[in-house]
Amino acid sequence: MNKKLIIGGIVVVVIAIAAYKVLSLRAEAAKWSGPMKEITEENVTHDNNVTTTRFVSLIGAPVDKVQQAIWDVENSQNMVENIKLSKLLESKDNTKLMEINLQALNLPLQSFTMMWTLYADQHRITFKTVKSQAQDIDGEYQLEPSPDGAKTRLVYTSTSRDKIAVPFPQSVLESANRETYVNTVRGIEKQINQG
Repeated sequence: MNKKLIIGGIVVVVIAIAAYKVLSLRAEAAKWSGPMKEITEENVTHDNNVTTTRFVSLIGAPVDKVQQAIWDVENSQNMVENIKLSKLLESKDNTKLMEINLQALNLPLQSFTMMWTLYADQHRITFKTVKSQAQDIDGEYQLEPSPDGAKTRLVYTSTSRDKIAVPFPQSVLESANRETYVNTVRGIEKQINQG
């Protein structure tokens, strides 16, 4: 009888901890839902395990400075709050092979090996997952100068494919992606302002 009570008590404690974690994660995600000043346009669609994302921002700097800040991806861990590691593994011509560790909200740390490619004359930077356990991502940053050259329209697009079943609600994952993007824009602006 005592053994059943102890096991029952343990089960209740485990359920309570799990519920607390889920509620905490949802509360953190809620901070990143809705309009954000860094995002002027947003479109996110889901189809089974594939998510397509498009964010647009306006950055108050010329296109060349914005492009340089994004292309300095190996410095991301110093500029973008969500990036815990941005290690340059190899650089050749207009490509960089990077190891990137990313953590959004309170979700588990994700590790990626990614190939980044700069198309300087097109003001475009692409990235593609080479190695990852949980998700493959293909995407790009497309930069457009304003008519006076003082500002840059940044268009971020990506397609991510989950390799494993994700135990989190889609709204939490969307908030995690939004948080990462907003912090990336803030990091770009920070790097530009530091010169």
